[in-house]
Amino acid sequence: MRLSTNTIYAQGTQSILDQQTRVSNIGEQLSTGKRINKPSDDPRGAARLLDMQQASQIKDQYASTRSTAETQLSTEENQLNQVTHALDSAKQALVQAANGTLSNADRDSLANRLDGVYQQMLSAANSKDGNGNYIFAGFSSNATPFTLSSGNLAYTGDAGQRKLQVDGSRSMTVNDPGSAVFDATTANAKYVATAGNNNAGSTTYQSLDVVAPNAGDYGDTFKLSFSGSGSSATYSVFDQTTGNNVVSNATYTSGQTIALGSALQTKIKGDPANGDSYIFAKGASLDNNILNALANTVTTLRQPVDSASAQAKLTNTINRANRQVDNSLDNVLSVRSNLGTKLNALDHLDNMGDTQSVTDKQDISKLRDVNMVSAISDFSLAKVALQAAQQTFSSVQKMSLFK
Repeated sequence: MRLSTNTIYAQGTQSILDQQTRVSNIGEQLSTGKRINKPSDDPRGAARLLDMQQASQIKDQYASTRSTAETQLSTEENQLNQVTHALDSAKQALVQAANGTLSNADRDSLANRLDGVYQQMLSAANSKDGNGNYIFAGFSSNATPFTLSSGNLAYTGDAGQRKLQVDGSRSMTVNDPGSAVFDATTANAKYVATAGNNNAGSTTYQSLDVVAPNAGDYGDTFKLSFSGSGSSATYSVFDQTTGNNVVSNATYTSGQTIALGSALQTKIKGDPANGDSYIFAKGASLDNNILNALANTVTTLRQPVDSASAQAKLTNTINRANRQVDNSLDNVLSVRSNLGTKLNALDHLDNMGDTQSVTDKQDISKLRDVNMVSAISDFSLAKVALQAAQQTFSSVQKMSLFK
């Protein structure tokens, strides 16, 4: 078979170009450290590599989201830690305020101390995060959560809870609205007794006990009202939840135990005035706002005690505040416990994510990165092959019919 000169030259040129391409490709791998620099290097491997890189980027985004969630949850936890200490301080002040030997000046001093606790809690309730958003305002992060309305603090935020996707199969709420922290109680909250604003007698409730938590009327709201005064005083009990009269015009004796339905009983001491009343509620909105409870207690402590009715009002207010502080503290601790559970879950997800990230990077490296030892050896062979092709072509160029 005869080969034309053009064919021989074309084959020689193509051989040189092929070897140059090989040297160039291996040189690129050595310079970048990657086996796959473009899809044509390994089409199937490039497709698989793209899928692995996209999956890794999604996991990195989840890790970034978890970091954001941890920051927000930790910020809330720090504020609730201060609230917990404030409630402990409030409890201590209320215990001291219950001492019947205190003077008006002593009570005024305790009122100042309790007012400091109130201001600390209000500051926490209206606190902001590092981005200037209110922590306890729900979705209304630009609105002050608690503002004065008709002399009382009212929650003006909403009940929204922001969610972040912290893993491929899990989302997590990263905030609690102020209504769930400062204006709520847990399911096992104690009953709270509230004396009527216009009570003129000297009655106080000495105890308030749940005797049958499984009774059908447990959790109902009861109203205890008095008629007459002195030895002719009577009392009635009305279940405000069901609308039923439990007791009607029973004879009252100071210090007696009064049944409030089947589940609850209280001991009342002192002489009532006609029309005096008490409300016994569990989870009533009026009793749940701890900020208003503290403010009301401060106001009462600053009023001089110069009569039996004033002393009764003070005693009832302190007793009520004690239960409200207990209920609020239980609620705050419950919220903090939930925060702790979420933070622990984030730590667990971070640990799993870190381990998976290492594995993913190793798999990507195995598929993408070049074996430097093998590549250097291939590069040397490719250069030898290129030189051989060049020398062969040079020799062929010198050949003719006369040589």
